Amino acid sequence: MDPLHAVYLTVGLFVITFFNPGANLFVVVQTSLASGRRAGVLTGLGVALGDAFYSGLGLFGLATLITQCEEIFSLIRIVGGAYLLWFAWCSMRRQSTPQMSTLQQPINAPWYVFFRRGLITDLSNPQTVLFFISIFSVTLNAETPTWARLMAWAGIVLASIIWRVFLSQAFSLPAMRRAYGRMQRVASRVIGAIIGVFALRLIYEGVTQR
Repeated sequence: MDPLHAVYLTVGLFVITFFNPGANLFVVVQTSLASGRRAGVLTGLGVALGDAFYSGLGLFGLATLITQCEEIFSLIRIVGGAYLLWFAWCSMRRQSTPQMSTLQQPINAPWYVFFRRGLITDLSNPQTVLFFISIFSVTLNAETPTWARLMAWAGIVLASIIWRVFLSQAFSLPAMRRAYGRMQRVASRVIGAIIGVFALRLIYEGVTQR
């Protein structure tokens, strides 16, 4: 396969996954709705850094070492699932907080709180590693030059940043946040429940596949 074609195909396959809802998407959306654009963007950048890390490992074959070590892979699942479960619980409890304080107070939190949230959410899902390995096994091979691998990695990182920033911008619009404030009890519970399902699945897989 032509190296440039391989780059386009790799990035294209990654972009397609944006339309497959997962924990990363719901964390960015929930943070943007509850805490505003700045918090959402920071959370999205944390997710993008996680994508950069895992895709970098996958490009140079190091991710395979992680997936072949069952103990490490299971531990990542369990710890990551526990973190997501805690975040889901916090999201569901938020419904009992007065609307205005919920929408304003978190904005004053330090930047690293939101960035860390996105990073941990992405890194806590080892399925990301498997995804990148599967993509690279199709689009890249041993003869793919280093410059093409680096271009594919840069394209993945850039696409991830653009998508997360777009989500943050869209769901932090005043109209969206006002609607969220009016439906906060239901929205917080629904988003928390969805994230909780992802968390429980990770924990279950980590315990049963050891």
